[in-house]
Amino acid sequence: MKDGSLRRWGFLFLMFSLWMGSPHQAFSQKASIRDVAVKRVESGWKVSFSVADSFPEKTEEAIESGVETIFTFFVEVYQKRPWLWDRRVGAFRFHHTLRFDPIRNEYQVTLGEIGESFFIASLEEAKRKVSRVEEVEVQLASQVSSRAALELRIKAQVDSIRLPFPLEQILFFVSLSDVETDWYIHPLSP
Repeated sequence: MKDGSLRRWGFLFLMFSLWMGSPHQAFSQKASIRDVAVKRVESGWKVSFSVADSFPEKTEEAIESGVETIFTFFVEVYQKRPWLWDRRVGAFRFHHTLRFDPIRNEYQVTLGEIGESFFIASLEEAKRKVSRVEEVEVQLASQVSSRAALELRIKAQVDSIRLPFPLEQILFFVSLSDVETDWYIHPLSP
């Protein structure tokens, strides 16, 4: 009976240690959306912005070792409604990827919204390119009134370090170096 109790406490100690050792939002560096510029176009809105503080030290080390870093951007337009939930009237989701190519000794940057991929020699320039979004267009649904109160919401998630598949299934609660921003909310004038 003592042996079973010892195993149970050992298992609980192991789980507690893994839980305490995993990065928490409270202790992680918080990225944010900055430099937002919005321009009205015929079919919707063109939005430019950048993500600040999105490369913690662990992420940079992972990039240098060849791990692909994926930025996922969510750009949404909501119609404000006073008595109901806000209604999403436009959305655009896209990815930027950053990967080090050890053969070429360069960084490959892929911008999903324009479908381009190119190589850059320095890490700093690659980080600037991957964390900046230029004039992405969010098209609105046709049934939006021209006098409706609208707001723009932007969010970015950085997913860099992936565990091998079997470990990812077993240690599903461990998140290594994932960074995400809070929703940035910007009112749009009709």
